[in-house]
Order: sequence, then C-alpha cells, then structure tokens
Amino acid sequence: MRWATLFLSSVIVATVARAGPPFVTDDPEIPPLHGWEINIPLSLEHETGESVVEAPVVDINYGLTSNVELMIEFAFLHATLGENRTEHGLSDTGVGVKWRFLKEGPQAPQIAVYPQVVIPTGDSRRGLGEGKASYVLPLVAQKSWGAWTVFGNLGGVVQRTSESRDFWFQGVAVVREVTPHLELGVEEYGNSPIDRDEPSSLGFNAGGIWMASETVGVLFSAGRTVRGEQATTLYLGVQLLMGGAGGSPD
Repeated sequence: MRWATLFLSSVIVATVARAGPPFVTDDPEIPPLHGWEINIPLSLEHETGESVVEAPVVDINYGLTSNVELMIEFAFLHATLGENRTEHGLSDTGVGVKWRFLKEGPQAPQIAVYPQVVIPTGDSRRGLGEGKASYVLPLVAQKSWGAWTVFGNLGGVVQRTSESRDFWFQGVAVVREVTPHLELGVEEYGNSPIDRDEPSSLGFNAGGIWMASETVGVLFSAGRTVRGEQATTLYLGVQLLMGGAGGSPD
C-alpha cells in the first residue's frame, strides 16, 4: 500500500514545513521580545477514501529578539488510509528560526527568511514520517495598507528519501481587519510534485482569526485543492499569546 504511505507522508511534509496559522502561507511577523505565540489546532485533510486528522497540532513560537523567532511544531496523527488501514502516532517535528531582516516602512514590505528542519520523529514504517530529515528554506514578505494586509512566501524543500523529490512551494494571502477583534482572509497556495508519482498541486483557503481577548484567539479556515490530489481541508484551533510587550505580535 505504497500509495497510502505516500499520501500520509505528503500531508506531513506539506503541513509541518509550511504552516502559518490558520493559513498554509506563512508571514514574516515575529512575536514580541521574549513573548510566546502558541497555536493548538485540529486539522483535517480528506480525499476519497482517505483522511488524516492532526489532533492536536502543537505550534510553539518564541520571540528571541524583536526580529528573530524560534519555532517548534509537531502533531499527533490519526489516519484512515483505505478500508483496511488506520494509523495513529506522532508526526515528524519541525524546528526553525525566522529572521526578519527588513521591517515594514511606508513603501517597503517587511521581509524574512525562515529556515527549518523537519526531524524524523514519526514512525516511517507506518507512514507517519519520512524516515529522514527534510530541509525547508522560505522567503516571506508582507505589506499592509490600512485594514488590508497581503503576505506571501516562496521557498524550496530538500527531501532525502528515495521515493520523494525536492520541490518548490508558494503561497499568497490577503487579509482584512473587519473589526478590532476579527480578521478574515483568503489564500492561494501550491507546490511542485512532492513525490515522484504525484503531480503539482494548487489549493485555496478562506479563514480568519477572532480574538476573544488580548491573549486568546480562535483560528479557523477551510479550503480545497483544485489541482493534483484533490482534498478538502479544515482547520480549527486556539491561539495563546503570552509574555513580551503586552502579549501581542510586534
């Protein structure tokens, strides 16, 4: 059942390497100095006869300086791969450092690099991990105009397993501040083939963040891939902002 293993491994690599709650596209924002941003969502990806639930995902971000963020992310996977196979267990683990080398100005966007390593902590024999480390190098940028914000990323992933291949990924999101407590947005994202027997993919998402208080937010999004392995995706979680300069992003 190599097809099932490839499906699950592709979900792991794409999710751990590129997650920017509640969107797939990441942004260059950094938590405040010595502040924490902790995202704890549940996510679902479903194809015909196959589904992967990540419940929970643990995404921890720390503001080491005003322009440097440390990140660690992992998930507990619950997969249904056809009628005769289910798998449960820990995913691979992503660790990374985001360095914002250009802050946003009246004309200039803020820009950061976000190198990451996906450590093979998942059981590759059961399709819960890649079995070898992967390396991710995105460039991320963002610009705001009043209530509107546009951010995007472009990068590559180096994979070391024989069944997989190196690939490029990209994403663009547009977000609007509807009220002081609610942001809504849409995104487009995609990548070149992740595995040797798979096509490139393209997907769309809509979602947002509702801040229930200064330190607690609700993350939500839903979308679908329209090219490649067509799948429906759902995302719902909690964001906790702690420490730093008032507990909000810089």
